[in-house]
Amino acid sequence: MTPSFFRGTKSMIMALSVAAGISSAAVAGKPLSRGQANMRSTMLSEPLVPDEIDGWAADDHSAALSAFLDHCKAGEGKPQKTNTFGISDADLRKICTKARKTNASDAKDFLEQNFTFHRVIKKGFVTGYYMPELEGSLVRTADYSIPLHGYPPNFKVMPTRGDVIDGALNGNDLEVLWVKDPVDAFFTAIQGSARVRLPNGETRRLAYAGKSGHDYTPIGRILIERGEIAKENMSMDAIRAWLSANPTQQNELFRHNKSYIFFEVQSSENAEVSAIGGAGTPLTDLRSLAIDDDLHTYGSLIFVSSDLREYDTTGNRFAKLMVAQDTGSAIKGAARGDIFVGSGAKAGAIAGNIRHDAEFYLLVPK
Repeated sequence: MTPSFFRGTKSMIMALSVAAGISSAAVAGKPLSRGQANMRSTMLSEPLVPDEIDGWAADDHSAALSAFLDHCKAGEGKPQKTNTFGISDADLRKICTKARKTNASDAKDFLEQNFTFHRVIKKGFVTGYYMPELEGSLVRTADYSIPLHGYPPNFKVMPTRGDVIDGALNGNDLEVLWVKDPVDAFFTAIQGSARVRLPNGETRRLAYAGKSGHDYTPIGRILIERGEIAKENMSMDAIRAWLSANPTQQNELFRHNKSYIFFEVQSSENAEVSAIGGAGTPLTDLRSLAIDDDLHTYGSLIFVSSDLREYDTTGNRFAKLMVAQDTGSAIKGAARGDIFVGSGAKAGAIAGNIRHDAEFYLLVPK
């Protein structure tokens, strides 16, 4: 992805790279490409002293390292693409190996000794997401009549959401689950996964299987532009309330978001496991972050600092080291993140109200 701004001439970029200590020579693995070096020099600060970062010293570093190790273990045999910032999967796996030998009490020292800390210069923004819990059926019934679809392997041109509403997937035996409410179906797609309770009491996990590739447009933005909901009052609950009050306008609004998500239903053994992110590893509540995976390599560590009163009503800042494990259609940019809050209605109530400015700090392996 093209950086949002540049700082001048090639010579200035090279000088900044050297000053920041993030030139290709400073990377332990494969040397950075020119594009990767330029991206770092234009979008990351010079190395910072970790304890000077607001909130770093107070974080639970052992919990953060535990989440990272969980990702390492689950990600074995799942190599990740090295993306624009040039943090390689190989370098992250070297850190994994070292981390396994580290005592929890030494987590802070370990992180500071094995990474350099860089602020993402661009102003950051975070939202929240969660894993819904909903009722569904594996077969269509009078109560369960709204389909969620599996990935269509033989479609040369992927349908838009409007095409799906008009029946483009009908007759292809792609329905993997049926739910009661089109609003639940829509928001399940936004979240990317769900825990489903079947009529017989069994549970299944609905997992992300792919996307149509069409542009994602937040329907909340459309409602703001139309004057239906004031910007300062925008939240997932506000959108749900509007949709409930305007059932005949639901599909018209849904069509504006052309992106469409496909799912697979996983066995009951997986139902109680946490949501699985785009990296193919289980997510950890308040430690997993969805990022722009064109820029950030899965498994990267990012410290996020933001004033999330929905999470902590005491006035303390949300300041946590997070693992880049997921992505989303709306997550674009170096300092854009979606915080995984957890599962169920309580997590959903918190996640739906997170729309806050934030500071992002990328940890680069030494």
